[in-house]
Amino acid sequence: RLCRLGLLIEAEHGPDSSAYLVTHSRKVAEAALAALPEHWSRMTEQRVEFSRAVLTGKRGGIVLTASLEDSYRFINDYAPEHLEILSKEPFAHLGRITEAAEILMGPHTPVTLANFVLGPNAVLPTSRWARTYGPLSVTDFVKRSSIGYVTSAAYPELALHARRLARYEGFSSHENAVSEIRDRYLAG
Repeated sequence: RLCRLGLLIEAEHGPDSSAYLVTHSRKVAEAALAALPEHWSRMTEQRVEFSRAVLTGKRGGIVLTASLEDSYRFINDYAPEHLEILSKEPFAHLGRITEAAEILMGPHTPVTLANFVLGPNAVLPTSRWARTYGPLSVTDFVKRSSIGYVTSAAYPELALHARRLARYEGFSSHENAVSEIRDRYLAG
């Protein structure tokens, strides 16, 4: 029952929104579909229009998968902005979901709580960008630098591997920079 509510939360944002119910249970899928008119009767006309456009269009609906594994594959490929895991044991699924910006666990953690009172950042990547980025955080406003340091003892082994890779990729200057030329410069 709860999945019906979560589906409509995302679908009511606008006709260009996206919302999916992903399940391998035909019973869950059919019950969610049957419940839509009742839930729409409790929404404003504009929000019904938006959610109907999303759920009957190319950006949303109910996805009935053949198995739980197929559900994981769909979710990870789709990389949702918000994901509610509505399972009696939500943490059992957590390790299988690798591509979602926000994962809300269990029946008492709807998107509404996350957006308004729970505290996670609601600035999330959309349009499958959760495969590459996470929620906006303080690190997005901090300048960072990468720092590398190799000791003289570690250098020869690392230089050997780097030389091979540089040669393979056809970068002669890269190769020369970790060759006997550097060794002569270091010695002299």
